[in-house]
Amino acid sequence: MRLQPFKISIYSLYTIIFISCGQDKAPLTKNPFPLTSFTISANSDTTIFGQQGTRIFIEKGTFQLADGSPVTDSIKINLKEFYRKSDIILADLSTESNGKLLETGGMLNIAATSNGQDIEIKSNKRIVVHFPKTNDSYKQMNLFFADKSATDTSVSNWTIDTVSLIKKTLKLSSWGYVWPDFDDSTEFKYIPKKFVDTGYYWNPIDLYINAFSFSVATINEVSSNGVDIEFKIDKNGKIRNPVLKYQVSADTKREILSFLNNLPEFNPGKDNKGNIIERTGMLSISEGQIIPLYKSREEYLSSFDKKYSRFEKQPIKNMNDAELNYYIFSVAKLGWINCDRFLESERTVDYFVQTPPSNDIKIKMVFKDLNGVLMANSNNGKYVFSKVPIGRQVTIVAIKNANGKFQTAFQTLTITDNPLENLTFKNTTLSEFKQNLEKLN
Repeated sequence: MRLQPFKISIYSLYTIIFISCGQDKAPLTKNPFPLTSFTISANSDTTIFGQQGTRIFIEKGTFQLADGSPVTDSIKINLKEFYRKSDIILADLSTESNGKLLETGGMLNIAATSNGQDIEIKSNKRIVVHFPKTNDSYKQMNLFFADKSATDTSVSNWTIDTVSLIKKTLKLSSWGYVWPDFDDSTEFKYIPKKFVDTGYYWNPIDLYINAFSFSVATINEVSSNGVDIEFKIDKNGKIRNPVLKYQVSADTKREILSFLNNLPEFNPGKDNKGNIIERTGMLSISEGQIIPLYKSREEYLSSFDKKYSRFEKQPIKNMNDAELNYYIFSVAKLGWINCDRFLESERTVDYFVQTPPSNDIKIKMVFKDLNGVLMANSNNGKYVFSKVPIGRQVTIVAIKNANGKFQTAFQTLTITDNPLENLTFKNTTLSEFKQNLEKLN
């Protein structure tokens, strides 16, 4: 039987637990998290910055109404940011995907309206969302969306965005050319005649390799050994007579030749007298990764030319700077999004917490050495955290309504096969609870 998580949000729980006596004990009925609002033009490229470092690029013409008609009036963007464990707990969020523990690099809720109507991202558009990195920037993160069980005030499960996953493909590994004469060392650059250099590609042919739909079989075959190709570049800048230097299957050879024959015309080579000449060129193709969509958007790349000193700790001048400072994703829909990674394989256990069951209780598990928070599921009066890595240090955080009094329990422990047999609750003010949560960040 699948365990069902509690559906009581922490906001509704606070409302149930109304706290009397003094301003500090007023009922908590509103979202306590800062909401940053922006008003932008539908007809201009815009970069906005959240209070906690989130950066979002929105290209003009990105949004549409529910009926598919384009948005032309001003747009209001509402942004909520959740990066710290204390905020994740208070917002009733989890770091779990279909029973697997996640480590988060930040969670966001993004909403957009125009003239009071909800709007959405067009199917052929993306917004570019940047999650600021911490010292753990070497970790590879993926994009997750909240599943259909999420509400405006609670997310218990996340699903990975398969579109943004890094996938294996082919890339240009090296290139060269042969000088036309012994005493002529003029250079040649593989630049298409109408190519607009965005400053990202180290060689323009990389753009076309990424755009070409190589089959999985070809990618796997070329990834093993790579392929060298020799060819002529005629006076019109067109590749002629390509020859593969390594033996490959007929299907792979057919795809690579098709790719080469569909390359645009290059600016032709010239000798040291300025005469247009035929050149001999060479390329090597090997395993690479499909680039994210944002890297091919000229509008986004040009946004780094703008000055954002008011928001940036240090100027972000180009794509390399951006990727050092942010986890970056091309995002196709609004609402709850999450920058996460699955933990590497660890031995796990279903960890039980034994305490008298109640409809007015919420139990969370907060990890010490990673940015992760789990919600306890309830089954037959028992509280259980599914598939928790053994040996991890955690803090169990619980809140409940005890006859109208707000009570909390904090228990630090190391995960073993043995359950937690008792939680000690005590009356707590909201300020005390928040102070205790701050210690977990």
